[in-house]
This record gives sequence, C-alpha cells and structure tokens, in this order.
Amino acid sequence: MSRLLGVNAVGDLASIAPQAIERVFITAQAGPQETQLAERLRDKGIEVQLVAASALQERAGGRGGASIGADIVVARPRGLEAWKAEAGEQRVLLALDQVTDPHNLGAILRTAAAFDVGAIIVPRNGSAALTDAAVRASAGAAALVPIERVTNLSRAIRDLETNGFWSCAITGEATQGIWDLDYRKMSWVFVLGAEGGGLRPGVAKACGMSARIEGGGRLTTLNVGIATAVTLGEARRQHAIVG
Repeated sequence: MSRLLGVNAVGDLASIAPQAIERVFITAQAGPQETQLAERLRDKGIEVQLVAASALQERAGGRGGASIGADIVVARPRGLEAWKAEAGEQRVLLALDQVTDPHNLGAILRTAAAFDVGAIIVPRNGSAALTDAAVRASAGAAALVPIERVTNLSRAIRDLETNGFWSCAITGEATQGIWDLDYRKMSWVFVLGAEGGGLRPGVAKACGMSARIEGGGRLTTLNVGIATAVTLGEARRQHAIVG
C-alpha cells in the first residue's frame, strides 16, 4: 500500500480511478477544498480518517504540509503475454534500463499516464523500486500504469518484437531522429536509459531500431524523464493524426 499526498493528486485520482483509493486521511487543519474532497469520497463509500498533521508530514519524509492524503493500490502488472496479445491495437509501452532514481520513475509514470502508455517494463534487478517517493512523484499515476518487472530486459524486448511490437532505443548515438520515424498504425516499445550509464549494449542491440532527440540547442543531453515526454509526445501526435 502506498500513500498519495495533496489535494490535487488525491482529487485527480478520485476523478479518474476512485477504485484505486483504499482510504483517505485528513487533518483538523484541512481547508474547504480538502474537506469537500474527503466528503465526496466518503459518499463513494471510501473510509475517511482524521489524523494529526504530524502523521502526514512523517509519511512525506518530514517535507511539505499536505492536510489530506490517501492510501492507494498501485496498478497490478499483467505480464508480457497480455501485452503481446494486444500488439494489433496500437499499444505503446516503455522499457527503462538502469533507471534507479525513484523520483525519475515517478515522473515517468506520470508522463506515461498522460500519454496513455500501457505499461513500463524494467529489469527485476538494478531498477528503482516503487517507493512512497516514487508514488508521490507520480501524482497518482502509479495506480494507473503497471510496472512489469522482467528477469532479462533484452529478451523481453526481442519477445515483444517477435509478437508484433516495433522497438526503438532512444539514444544520442542514433543516426536518425525521433521525428524521422512513422509511429502510426503500429505498436511500439520505446527503450530509454538513465543519463550517465545510458542503455547497456545488449539492451540497445535487442532493439529493432534507434533514434535520437534532436534539440538543436547547446546542450545535447536530456534527463530521462524529459526524453520520455518528448518521445511520447511525438508518438501521440502521430497516432492522433490517424485517429
């Protein structure tokens, strides 16, 4: 069970997926917006508890002053077989290699939910855990986008390719840009690594193609969360063109 904090994050999740909220915590210092949200959720049959402000602050690692929080159920993984069966439905998946920062993972989850990504695939070892920090950074998206943990990321990518997905490594060494690819009417798995280590050679080799983000500015590298957003934004734009 993970806890989400703040009226905006709890309110957004309540609007999209109230079934993911187990219980709500509210402090005596809560304002009208928080109180109204708690009452709305109580009317939906969700348990609401009055707690001390220090209890929420402690759960936030001593930071912030949220007066409402919620215990949420994170999205359940479906397994690669389920995604392979949906390759003909223009699915978009992400694969992350060596992304060990939970805040990066949370931010990518939030972006993934915004761009309708089906799941995030990570290696079982050497990846960030879905900690409370990651859940908070996801702003509730951890309840919407499952994380699929696999023993061998390279093998998982090749397996998806064999079953109808196109795979693309996002790397600065690529000879073509992400805007040169045609994302329409296909299912994709985009593969990104953390800045610094980047993609391991075996993971990059497993991908059917590679592409780079061409910014044209003085800096040539992007945080993995920003690179994910740019990539997904272009894929979504092209998918929207064909309806």
